[in-house]
Amino acid sequence: MFIKQKHLPRRTVLRGAGAAFALPLLDAMVPALRAERLTAAAPVRRLGFIIYPLGVDQDRWRPSGEGRDFKMSEALAPLEAHRNKLVVMSGLSSDPDRSKPGFHDRAIASFLTGVEMTKGRIQVGVSIDQLAAQHLGKETQFASLELAAEKTTTGSAHVGPVFKTATAPLPFEFNPRLVFERLFGESGRIDPVAAARRQAADRSSLDAVSERIAELKAALGPGDRRKLDEYVESIRDIERRIDVAMRKKPKDLPGAERPAGVPDAWVDNMKMMFDLQTLAIQADLTRVWTFLYGREATSMSYPHIGVSMGHHEISHHNFEKDKLDALARINVEQSRLFAYFLSKLDGLKEGSSTLLDHSLILYGSNLSVPTSHSQRDLPIILAGGAAGRIAGGRYLKFPGDETPLTNLYLTMLDKVGVPTGKFGDSTGPLKRLEV
Repeated sequence: MFIKQKHLPRRTVLRGAGAAFALPLLDAMVPALRAERLTAAAPVRRLGFIIYPLGVDQDRWRPSGEGRDFKMSEALAPLEAHRNKLVVMSGLSSDPDRSKPGFHDRAIASFLTGVEMTKGRIQVGVSIDQLAAQHLGKETQFASLELAAEKTTTGSAHVGPVFKTATAPLPFEFNPRLVFERLFGESGRIDPVAAARRQAADRSSLDAVSERIAELKAALGPGDRRKLDEYVESIRDIERRIDVAMRKKPKDLPGAERPAGVPDAWVDNMKMMFDLQTLAIQADLTRVWTFLYGREATSMSYPHIGVSMGHHEISHHNFEKDKLDALARINVEQSRLFAYFLSKLDGLKEGSSTLLDHSLILYGSNLSVPTSHSQRDLPIILAGGAAGRIAGGRYLKFPGDETPLTNLYLTMLDKVGVPTGKFGDSTGPLKRLEV
């Protein structure tokens, strides 16, 4: 809970509207309180989800051995340098209704929710990232970020993985320039004075909307009041972001230059988006984020690694060797780019540890064998240590393919300080992840 100045008026007449939320400090006590929260005794914990599409060649993805005595597979070889901070897992599934055939929309909708989608309309459940954001997002300017390296769409035919409510999928931003300006303002740098002028007016307009909603509620029926309550919650989230920003001193971020736009090459966009995620985490602008390598059923090709065929066509390989070989090359490249991100996080010190040590990042695909759209025995890796709460350097095999992925989510939520009794189709936490 933040200590607020009693003389600070709730309603302030201000002007202007801005896109950045980095404001100057108004309370001299805040720096001390903030430093206390970042001590080794109470480190910041972060939760990330990095999702790549269309599964893997399982024979070349699975490590050999088990426990600490495992050997990285061909697909995971680029991650060898980070071995001691990874938990590789197999046997986890995200298939809430096994009576239904697998397909892309089912796989992506249930991956972060553990809930079977309703046929003919978008209705799933709150995704794990948004559940975490309700708690971890209270102290950051952005409760969560949703980013992608390829343009995505949402709607009845194109469901995404992130759901704020059962019927509200969140959009993903794939343009790094727009992400940068959202995070740091149109000036291309953190400018507290300019941001203060812009955000002040945002607060005034939100207060006016809140007053109007309060006047209307008394005259409306239960259904409309519920809709208005959801709208008010969105308003309060923006007000919270302004309130947090007013109590935070912006950090110096070396090399934070405004991107020109979407790079022509997918791999360049990937690295730029990973760089932006690193900056957002480093500045503590968010502690929850989701990043998509590409949209579900993407048809991207990868000429830089000798793959000219579309990814979706490759994924429907029917176990043909040339397509499996191409899928394996894609999997290696996906791991190489994830290693790039891990190296950046692990290279930034936070106290006696690193940003990676204080984070917990799920890296995986919502499909295992893409040619059959299988959601069972998914390729899953957990990176980081959640500030000493997860021990890496292990390969864990769960029996068969009956263990819900949501059991892992229960454990992840607990490790970042958001204990949850039930999530989606979970049956209990994964005890084997305990340190």
